[in-house]
Amino acid sequence: MKFPVCDYADSVEGFYSQCAGCPIESRAPGCALDEMDDGTYEFQGETPHGGVRAVFFFKDNAGNQVSKYDAVHVEIHELDASGMLVTILYGMVDPEGLIYLKKSPRSGAAD
Repeated sequence: MKFPVCDYADSVEGFYSQCAGCPIESRAPGCALDEMDDGTYEFQGETPHGGVRAVFFFKDNAGNQVSKYDAVHVEIHELDASGMLVTILYGMVDPEGLIYLKKSPRSGAAD
């Protein structure tokens, strides 16, 4: 599955790199992310790990939540239709996009 689908870049199989490092303002038409009032960014739609939405938490080196444009790290929570957590992805933000670091293991599953 390719994610996300936006009007600015071709998506890469299974990665969120387009959103994490994209310089396009999230309020621009065609952006896959919506900036929320609490400072998070949200994607609505099928996610690579079977969720129906993804919430992006952008952080600085100290772990403080910051705007996407000031971020060094990103934590992405994929949620199912009932709001239950499907997986958490951790990454670093750079001009090339997200560098995949770690995926949270499923409880009871051997990864």
